[in-house]
Amino acid sequence: MRITRGTVLIATVVTGTLLLIAGAQPWVVLGLSSAESSARELIVTGGTLAPSFVGLSLAYAAALIVALVSRGFIRIVSSVIAILAVLGAFVVSLIVASDPVAAARVAIAGVTGVSDTVRQRDLIDTLALQPWAFIAMSVLVVSAFVGVAVIVAGRSWTSNARRFERPDQSSSPRGSRAQHNEIDPHATWDDFSGGGDPTRTPSR
Repeated sequence: MRITRGTVLIATVVTGTLLLIAGAQPWVVLGLSSAESSARELIVTGGTLAPSFVGLSLAYAAALIVALVSRGFIRIVSSVIAILAVLGAFVVSLIVASDPVAAARVAIAGVTGVSDTVRQRDLIDTLALQPWAFIAMSVLVVSAFVGVAVIVAGRSWTSNARRFERPDQSSSPRGSRAQHNEIDPHATWDDFSGGGDPTRTPSR
């Protein structure tokens, strides 16, 4: 199956949109002790848990768009940047999933007034990772393949574009002179003065 620019563009828009949506959704729901907080439940979004997630997602989409409209070295560099942005977002997502309480320490402090991480853990009665955290990581895996596809399939895009280019006829002296005579009346008069026939069509 040949991967086209249109296919990659659609994949970039879809994955980039899903990542931004996922970053705005709840990733962690914490049950808090009522002794230190009036709120019994704290819902924390992906963007709050990992502020760099949204920025890296935008960098991924922007780099791939640049890769789609570029050629050669610039396309490869832009694709690599997109892949690195995806890997960075995946790493921060794993950090959140491995220790949600540490990632949510700012949000917990805002609700309870307790900034010490150890004391914050004592205030957590329940902890539940939400499906959006795993959806985000799954989309990131797909996004990495999209970046790789641009590097691999981009070679065929260049060859296909060259296949439909018109051959350059400016290298032919006769063609250049005929074209020059068509657009320059002074050249036509000079040709006539030298004994040439300006009405004669040059033989091909």
